[in-house]
Parts: sequence; C-alpha cells; structure tokens
Amino acid sequence: MQMSKQHQKLLKLSVKAQKCIDRKAAKKLIRKAEKIHSKLSA
Repeated sequence: MQMSKQHQKLLKLSVKAQKCIDRKAAKKLIRKAEKIHSKLSA
C-alpha cells in the first residue's frame, strides 16, 4: 500500500480511538494501529 493511504488509515483510527468507550474496542484499535505503523516503518 502507499504511504499516504497508510497515514490516512492511522488518522481514521485516531479519530475512532478518541471516541472509543470500551476496553475491547480500544485494544482492537491499538492492534490495528501497530500493524499499520510497522508497515510504514518497514
């Protein structure tokens, strides 16, 4: 994937994380963000 698309995904996840209420959903978002971040750094 393109880097710009990965950055867009991270921005969307950060918005979802700010609105997140329960712990389970927050953990899922963190896992997704870590996966995207690892793709960007690779």
